Amino acid sequence: RTELFTLRGSAAIPFAQALEYANAASKKTGVRPALVLGVIAEESNLGENVGTGNWRTDMHPTRDAPIFEDIAERLGLNPDQLPVSRKPWYGWGGAMGPAQFIPSTWILYEERIAKATGQNPPNPWDPRTAFMASAILLMDNGADKGGYTSERLAALRYFAGWKNAQK
Repeated sequence: RTELFTLRGSAAIPFAQALEYANAASKKTGVRPALVLGVIAEESNLGENVGTGNWRTDMHPTRDAPIFEDIAERLGLNPDQLPVSRKPWYGWGGAMGPAQFIPSTWILYEERIAKATGQNPPNPWDPRTAFMASAILLMDNGADKGGYTSERLAALRYFAGWKNAQK
């Protein structure tokens, strides 16, 4: 709760707007708004840092790049102009938008995100959509059960994947 006082919004998503998105996502998923806000703040500083990478060099070439191209095409966007995360020293980049989904994860959730937001196809760079996507993934990770242990594990799964998350 104390972390909420440090969230003052960003140039990308003002705090009042972020809170509205988190509350709406919470109503559909049962994940507390504070957790959704915390995850988006950690992933991208409320959309401020969505990446300075290039999909052609920073994204996994077979797993994510073809899906990324498809997402961009269906949204009518130029993939060369879309921000993605840079490739870190330990793996691949290419995470998209405020929620920092990699394309291969986004495509698994795309139908559910579209249904929850009414946006078809859903846009990972749209803040409202990113908050809903984050809440859906957190719900699938167990955050809707509530409580410190469930929420912590759900956040660890979000940030590091199921294999790397420890209770």
